[in-house]
Amino acid sequence: MTPRFKYDGEYSCKLDAKGRLKLPAGLVEQLGGMPSELIINRGVEDCLRLFSRDAWEVKTTELINRLNPNNSKHRTLARYINRGVTKLSVDSNGRILIPKVLMEFAGLKKDVVVNGNLSEIEIWSKDRYENGLEWDQGEYSNLLDEVLGDDTISDELEQLLR
Repeated sequence: MTPRFKYDGEYSCKLDAKGRLKLPAGLVEQLGGMPSELIINRGVEDCLRLFSRDAWEVKTTELINRLNPNNSKHRTLARYINRGVTKLSVDSNGRILIPKVLMEFAGLKKDVVVNGNLSEIEIWSKDRYENGLEWDQGEYSNLLDEVLGDDTISDELEQLLR
């Protein structure tokens, strides 16, 4: 199934002294223009995740429909997913103010990387991004084999990614 929302691109950005991030023009274009509101929350690998309101609604609705509120592991997962969820207003200069608690979680200082990653937009500390994603051709090849080796993925897609 093709994701309804798809973002790509890697953008080097800077936070101002107040913790505001100007949205990269390339992502604004992918969002369909300057949004008035975005949703932010904690990511899995020490980054933050940013969503349009529509993308957040689709993602959480699909997930909620799969979780069982009578199962303690499902409830705990829902808490992790929703922990730190914050609605952000986009100001007239195209900036969002990242909450301090989320900045601390992700280790954000001045230099950040904004990365479109499938249906999510990630915000990383530049150091964590560069250190966590050191390029390893062998690892990349192994991941391609492991993930795309599944018969449900077309050979053409695998060739495009190699």
